[in-house]
Parts: sequence; C-alpha cells; structure tokens
Amino acid sequence: MKPFPAVLIVLLTVPTFSRSAAAEPAEPARFSITIDRGRWEKWGFQYPATYVFRADDLAANAEVRRRDSALAAWTSLTQKTGDDFFNGVECVRFDRTAKRVYVSVGFQTSPSIELEFRGAGSVRFEGVAKYYDGRRAAYTLSNDNWGCNAWAHPGAPWKGPTDDESDNYQAALHVCRGFHLPLSIAINSRMAGGDETWQIMQQELDRGDRSWEPAVHGQTHPKDAATYAVRGIRDEVLGCREDILQRLKNIPYGNRIFEHILTTGYYDEQVLGMDTSEFLFVRGFNWLDNPTSTQYTPWNDKFGFYGVGGVNTIGYDRILETREPKARFYAADVKDLNDAFDKVYQAGGIFYALWHPDRFRNSVVYDPRPGIDGQQGSTLMQHLAHVANRKDVWYVANGWMYAYRYVAEHARVTPP
Repeated sequence: MKPFPAVLIVLLTVPTFSRSAAAEPAEPARFSITIDRGRWEKWGFQYPATYVFRADDLAANAEVRRRDSALAAWTSLTQKTGDDFFNGVECVRFDRTAKRVYVSVGFQTSPSIELEFRGAGSVRFEGVAKYYDGRRAAYTLSNDNWGCNAWAHPGAPWKGPTDDESDNYQAALHVCRGFHLPLSIAINSRMAGGDETWQIMQQELDRGDRSWEPAVHGQTHPKDAATYAVRGIRDEVLGCREDILQRLKNIPYGNRIFEHILTTGYYDEQVLGMDTSEFLFVRGFNWLDNPTSTQYTPWNDKFGFYGVGGVNTIGYDRILETREPKARFYAADVKDLNDAFDKVYQAGGIFYALWHPDRFRNSVVYDPRPGIDGQQGSTLMQHLAHVANRKDVWYVANGWMYAYRYVAEHARVTPP
C-alpha cells in the first residue's frame, strides 16, 4: 500500500469588521430652517439669506442640497467661489481655509427649508451672515419719482440712456444695469405718461434680471398733511401699492412691494399709521449728508416695519446740482463721493445712495466720456464706476435688503 502524498494545508483567516468600523460614508448632516408661516405668506422671503456653517473635512466633491419638505426632491445648490461676482442668487460657497460653508437660500413653496451636507465631516451652524454671502460691506441704491413729472419724459420712446428725450428713469435703470447695481425705484402711480410708462416698467421687469425693485412713493406726490388730504392717505399709500400690483407682474422675489419711499421725506403719525405692518421698510429722505446712516435701520415695534430710516449717506443730488450743467464732471466732486463710499466700505457698513433722475439731463448725468472738469463726462458715472463690481460688496435694492434682515433676525435653524 502506497503512502498518501504529503498535503500542505493553509488556513486562511478572513478578518471581520463591525458595521461601525467599515469604510462607509457618514450620514449627511441635515438642518431645518423655518420662519413664521403668517409672515412668510405675507412677504415670501424669496431673497436668499446666507447661513454660515462650520464644517470639518470637506471633500473635494462636497455639496449642499436643499428641499422645501420631506416629500420634495433634493436639489443641489450651485457652487460659487470668492472669485465669482454674484448677488441675490441661491448658491453655496465653500471656504475650505476657514472651514466654513456659506449657504444662501430663500423660502420658496413653504416657510421651511431643509439642507443636506454631503462630503463633509462634522457640521455646525454658526449664524446668519450680516450681509449676503458674508460680504464686507453693502451698497443700496434708489431713485425717486418715476411718473411724477412730465418733463422727465415718462413713457417716451427709447432713444438710449444719453438722449434727453428718453424716459429719465428708464435711462437711469439702463445705466445702473450696466454697472450691475440693483435699483429701487419709487413710483407715483397716477402718473404722467400713463399706459406707456407702465409698459416701459413691465418691459424692464420682463428682462428677468432682477435689476430693479418697484416701490411705493404715492399715487401723486404729497409733500405735507395738506397734500395728503387731497386724495387721502390710504389712496396715496396703499392705493399706490394696489396700482403697482395690478399693473405690473414678474416683480423680483415674489410679486410683492416691500418698501414705502416717503415723498420729500415727509411723515406724520397718520402716514406711519397707514404704513403699519404694510411694508417691511419705510425709507426716509433729506437733501443733506448723513454720515451716520450706515447701518440697518432698527425694527419699529410700534408700527411693525424697519424705519423710518435709510436716509442718504451722502447727498448725491446735493453734489450733482452744484454744477452747471447739473452733474457735469468735476474731479473734486467725484473725490467727495468716492471718499464717502470708501469710508463706509472700510468700516464694513451700508452705503445708502439715491438721486432723482428727473432733476438732470440724460446727456449730462449719464455722459460716458472720460471726465474733463466742466467740459465733458459725468461725476455720477465716474463715481458709480468706482463703487461697482466689487466681489466683497453686497449690491442690493432697499426692500430686498430688509427682507434679508428680517429673515436674519427671525429664522430658526435646527437639526431635523
């Protein structure tokens, strides 16, 4: 009998892993953002507020997704970087050096938002940024009196921003759009120009670029108690808002009127009483420089709005009207305006700016030529070029800024 051949037996030991030790992706961090339903139904709050999160271990393919309810589909937010120029859009920006994530989202179909972080380690909510996307400073711009005066050519056929027969307000809007400066425009709804003016306004809204915000100024242009009494305060204020909402559509951020811009800056208890809880922001005015007007106007508990406030940080009209023709370029005037802006920018404040297009000739105030003192060019154009297109400045219309402010002060952010 032959012996059996030698057999080498190798025992392979297969290691076992517990579920917790396996290389599985971590559960994504989730947060809920909510706001009072009644306030949401009234104001919408579609303008994106920026929520700041501390996040460790951000993967190269990290993303943030949003949805409005547990039954809705997730949507990935567009990613932006510090090298991009953007304002008022929903997005996410990862600052990997500082381990922070800036999530800018607005309320859409409900008073709640759910966020999901994918490709991140631990995530912790820090707060709502003072300014959109955590910007250094803010610039908010408005014009008064669209439709008020026939000499401003309301509703006139368009001939370009430097033609003196073009609608002065359409010209201002085109110029601001060229500088990427969103504009609040105060409308007098029982207006000169009639249907043609409404048609121009609608055409400018239909561009869909969120370049301007319609605001209440008054059906006419009351300047004191006596002129308010002619039509009545309700018609002048709430009637103006009704006119705007009936005649215009595609108003950015939800077909709402957030702001009452006071005519001549006048108000009394009756005017403020009519504004009570009807607007988010009531903007004041004077012709002077207001160097301390560089912060958010506080909430007025008595009247239920932010204001009266937001007066011009420096008087654009005051400076532009010292020259003949008005707004002609002078280097000293440009320096005054630029220095005022630079001071607010360095301090991280809000620069409130405004002018009245009906007080100037388009061919002068929007003259794009290089400046020569007293001969050609525009002080305003040179100043706007200095202000515009900065990636660390938030450019925002007045009412949108205070919609942001309300959300910043009242939204609740919690883990689900």
